[in-house]
This record gives sequence, structure tokens and C-alpha cells, in this order.
Amino acid sequence: MKKTYLILLMSLIIFSCKKENQSEGYLNPEDYDAQLLGIPKAQIDSIRKSEERKQAVLRKVSYELDSATTIDVMLPISNFLKDYSFSGDISLTDPNATSVPEGFEYPESISIQNPISDGDSGELILVGKSANANIFPVSDIKKFNEPEKILFEDKNALLYVDGYGRKKMYYRQYNPANSTYYLYTAEVPKYNDPKLQYASLFSTYKKAQNLLAFDKETLPENLTWEKIKPSLSEPEFKNYQVYYKSLEKELKYFLKDNDSVNINRDKMQFYFYRDEDHSKNTFNQVGILGNSEFAGTFEDLNFDNRMYSGYFKQIYARDDEFRFIRNISENSILMKATQVGYSSNTVSYYIISSIKTEKGQFYLISPTNENGNDLTSFMNDYFSRHLKI
Repeated sequence: MKKTYLILLMSLIIFSCKKENQSEGYLNPEDYDAQLLGIPKAQIDSIRKSEERKQAVLRKVSYELDSATTIDVMLPISNFLKDYSFSGDISLTDPNATSVPEGFEYPESISIQNPISDGDSGELILVGKSANANIFPVSDIKKFNEPEKILFEDKNALLYVDGYGRKKMYYRQYNPANSTYYLYTAEVPKYNDPKLQYASLFSTYKKAQNLLAFDKETLPENLTWEKIKPSLSEPEFKNYQVYYKSLEKELKYFLKDNDSVNINRDKMQFYFYRDEDHSKNTFNQVGILGNSEFAGTFEDLNFDNRMYSGYFKQIYARDDEFRFIRNISENSILMKATQVGYSSNTVSYYIISSIKTEKGQFYLISPTNENGNDLTSFMNDYFSRHLKI
């Protein structure tokens, strides 16, 4: 009887300890991986394959490292380069070392951003010179950053999740022709949806793979929003949609009479307004400017309009020059504005789109490049031609 009681007591103790361990949050390896990754591995693989299938739309971007050195890289049309003064979130050398190796020079850091980047995008290109083609190997990155879960690894690439669940990428390329190495490091923005985090991660990896793919440049004349849209990662496309959904909402519900809305980002600016007089008189200033191939000053605009008083007045004087360049479509025109200065003139380009709806005549203005073929220009024109209310 005592023996039976002793066995029951020991069983209760073991069961109690097991239950206590579970209540304290101990996870088996499978549960820990699931919690760390956020979504099932099969879903991550599906997102990776989806991003791999997308056709990259690339353009060559030149960047001046210093007065004697300029580099060329290939980036998606929606991306640009910007100065960066820090080393990034991935350690290339031992972070616990008390000194750097003799003769070591840290590479130049350049930030990769897109028009909807909120401050630091988390993507960097580190560029440096070295006779060592195998500088900064993946093995060192693993040693100095201690990945918690490796998603992909080869000789030049490492995609991983750290102990805090952050998704990171390291990709290295070396050009023996000029002894230059390019290190692409990235930490994915903190999207609430894990699926968007992985889409961003694998999209960034594809971007890194094409960094020196100079034979893949898409000719500007072949670009349209319809061709660019499928190349965008899911989070990037969703972020662009936010702005155009906002403009659509403004048009439907808020812009009355001569109301306007002004949205400004570093590389993405919109001025959207309704012209009450043009709405009443079925007047389209975009068509007038295009047909007349206008060239003159802002004060020479010989019809009632709010284009100058609403948007351009904050930048230009009435005697500054304003000139039609070309029709982008039947809805959009490319214009050139010149701010006349004492010693030199400042030239800027704008896309102006006409949007005629049952709610009135609207116009959308954004800065663009001299060819009117940046991403904002393509999106504005598409928005003006396909808006449904």
C-alpha cells in the first residue's frame, strides 16, 4: 500500500513540474520556430516564389562617392540613392573587438529609398575597395550577428530572422575589374502583417541580385504604369495605393468648390484640387495648354485658373517662365517651369493631369523629371485615366 502511494505521489510531482514548465512558457523547437517565423514555412516559401517570378523593371543610377569616384548601380524605377552616415544594423566585423585591424577602412554607406520610405528605409549599399575578392564572407556575418533562424544561405547571401523576430538580409558582390565590393544589407520595416515582411525581404533580395545587372535596363520609352505595377513588391504597392485611395476619397467626399489638398514627401508630392469655374463651364486647362503648346510666363496664362494661385505661387513669381513640353496622354501634359535668378536659373518639371468627373473638373500636379517618366508621373496619369467614382 505504501509502495502504491509512493508511486502515485511521484507521478503527481512529475505531472506538476511538467505543467509548471508549460505554464512558464517553455516551447518545443517546432513551436519556437513557428512563433519566431510568424507564419508557416510553406507560406514563406510561397511568398518567396511569388517575388522571384516578378519581372524587375530597372534603371541605371549613378552616385558620386567623392570628387574622384562615381559608381553605377541598377535599381528598380521606384528607388533612389541618398547619403547615409552610419554603418547599418548588420555587423561586418566583430562588434566586441576593442580595435579594428590595421589598414582596415570601413566602406562608404549609401541609403536606398523609395518615395514612400519613412525616413530610413533600412536598406544600405556599402561600397569599398579591396584586392581580396572574398572580403566580408557570409561565415563572418553569421559569426558576428548570430542569426536565430536562417531562411536562405549561399556563398554570397544570407537571409535570416534574429532573436527579436526581425527579418534581415546580407548580400555581397565583387567586381574584379575595379577591385570594388558591394555589400547590400537590409532590415525589413516593421509591418504588422508577417506576410508583408517576408514579401519585402524577398523583394529586397531580388533587388540586391540585380544591383550590377547593367544588361537588364528597361528602356524609358517602353515604360507604363501597367508594366511597372506587377514588378512592385506587395508592401510597396499597398503603400502607393494608400495615397491614391486618399486622393480618390478627397475627390468623392471632401473637395468642394475650389478646395485643394497638398501631400508632400521627399520624392513624392501631390497637389490635387477642384476648379469650380472650370466645372461649371466644362473647361479643361490641360487640353488648352497642350493644344496651344504654351510658352511664356505664369502671368501670360490667359484664362481664369487656380493652377498658379493654388500651387505654383508658393514657388514661382508671375514673371517666371512656364512652358509646355509634350503630351503624356490625352489627360496629362509635361510642363517646364524656370525660376529666373540673378546669377543662374532653376529649372523644374511637372506633370499636370486633368480629371473630369460628374463631381466636377479636378487637376493633379506633381513634380517629375525632364522626361516625365518617373514612377509618380506614370501613376498620376494612370489615376487620371482610370478613376472610377
